[in-house]
Amino acid sequence: MNRFNNFLYRFRSQMAQFMYGRNGLDAMARTVYIAAIILFVINLFANNAAISAITLVLFGYSLFRAYSKNIPKRYAENEKFLEKTRIPRKYIGIIPMQVRDIRTSRYYVCSKCHQQIRVPRGKGKIEITCPKCRNSFVKRT
Repeated sequence: MNRFNNFLYRFRSQMAQFMYGRNGLDAMARTVYIAAIILFVINLFANNAAISAITLVLFGYSLFRAYSKNIPKRYAENEKFLEKTRIPRKYIGIIPMQVRDIRTSRYYVCSKCHQQIRVPRGKGKIEITCPKCRNSFVKRT
């Protein structure tokens, strides 16, 4: 067992040394990687050459981003990606909270500033005022 632990320690050290000065998995690389995994699972059932090719390209692009040494360029690309996907990520981000509080609360997103707002469930139609921008809207809870 000691030889195995020694091997793992050396492997981790070599990987850390290899990754030094590289970009690593940022948000864009993770998203591309997850999309490739989803397409891979779909292709298990569809068995389509085009989907297979797209999956390989996405995996390759994700690895390219992770191992790239041009960190400022990858950082700028990632920031642009995060800005373009800010609103969809807000909507997707409330799903775990909605599942957690499904019996007690409802979550809404302000249409003006995209702030997440939690309101109690079962109060009928109420006027909700956004605490961030003071935008008011009527929703059924």
